[in-house]
Amino acid sequence: MVTVFRGATILTMDEKNTVFRNADLWVQDGKIVRVGVSSEIPADAEVIDAEGQVITPGLIDIHTHVGIWAEIDERINDACEYSSPFTPLMSALDGINNRHFSFQQARKGGVTTVQTGTGSANPIGGIWTILKTAGSSLEEMIVVEKSGLKGALGENPKNVFGQSYKKTPQTRMAVAQLIRKGFQQALELTDAERAAALESGTELAPFIEVLEGTMPLHLHCHRADDIATAIRIGKEFGVKLSLEHCTEGHMMLEAIKESGASVTLGPYMLPATKYETRNLTPEAPKLFHEAGIPFAIMTDHPFIPIHYLILCATEAVRYGLDEVTALRSITSQAAKLVGIDDRVGSLESDKDADFVIWSHHPFESRANVLATYINGNKVYDKELEPTWRRQ
Repeated sequence: MVTVFRGATILTMDEKNTVFRNADLWVQDGKIVRVGVSSEIPADAEVIDAEGQVITPGLIDIHTHVGIWAEIDERINDACEYSSPFTPLMSALDGINNRHFSFQQARKGGVTTVQTGTGSANPIGGIWTILKTAGSSLEEMIVVEKSGLKGALGENPKNVFGQSYKKTPQTRMAVAQLIRKGFQQALELTDAERAAALESGTELAPFIEVLEGTMPLHLHCHRADDIATAIRIGKEFGVKLSLEHCTEGHMMLEAIKESGASVTLGPYMLPATKYETRNLTPEAPKLFHEAGIPFAIMTDHPFIPIHYLILCATEAVRYGLDEVTALRSITSQAAKLVGIDDRVGSLESDKDADFVIWSHHPFESRANVLATYINGNKVYDKELEPTWRRQ
């Protein structure tokens, strides 16, 4: 049976940024089947009145630690394996609690897809994954099982291992060397040895996959010199590179643009709690846009709670970014950067029916998420929340 959401303003976030007013969204079997001003609706359709409301694609955050970062008690934090600085085989899937309250927060904030995984303690930390934020099982939620190899430059690995554990890496040089290590060893393998490493899943397997282009290298980098090191490593091995945080990226836009690396910006609504984030600014998205560099905006949940993703984009608008680009950075552009735009990120026929119904335009201060849908199923309903939880 077709379900028709009738009479809404629909921000499709398609390639033309099409906006339909007093329009309908048709959903069937978990997919979008029609968007626009409808003619006759089938007699057996379920019609949901959305007059005066705004419908957008489900929001997408491509840098989080949803479900894997223990926000109540750090002693049970599963986001980083602190026993070694080099842990390429750590898989986010083995640490994610799909019943963790952060998934509920995501749905409440209209976030329907997240990329999540290891933190930034390790120069090489492990493999990230992309998930829907609702599903009966973790397996059902998976969009991309292995969405990238995560590494980190700068103060985090230095402080964790060099300062706390008094072992390598103690300098930025050692951090970079450890990131290079796996790629260098993988390149030394014969074709037969590469095939065997992939089949048996040795610690070189993730590096081989990155070298072969089946997943990118995600590098945490705040300071400009760390960003430059990330770009240098990416060029050295010819791999797909994603610059995570890119806090001082606005100070070296030309180099980033020339590198062709993907960029995920944020969080920039925090105090500068460490030296390397002293130049963070919510003006960065505007500067990247003016330089012609595509980007996504992130929360880095739990450092900014996942349900505030829309506020991160709103803050960028306050600092000069246009609203269309801001919304794209947490919908269609975010999906494109991680290669899932064939399924999510815009409201178009045959895509997954992941969408959010808002009381007002999402960048208005009084906007509330009224309902969130994933695969055509309502996974959040504001009216079903106790009033004390509607904050």
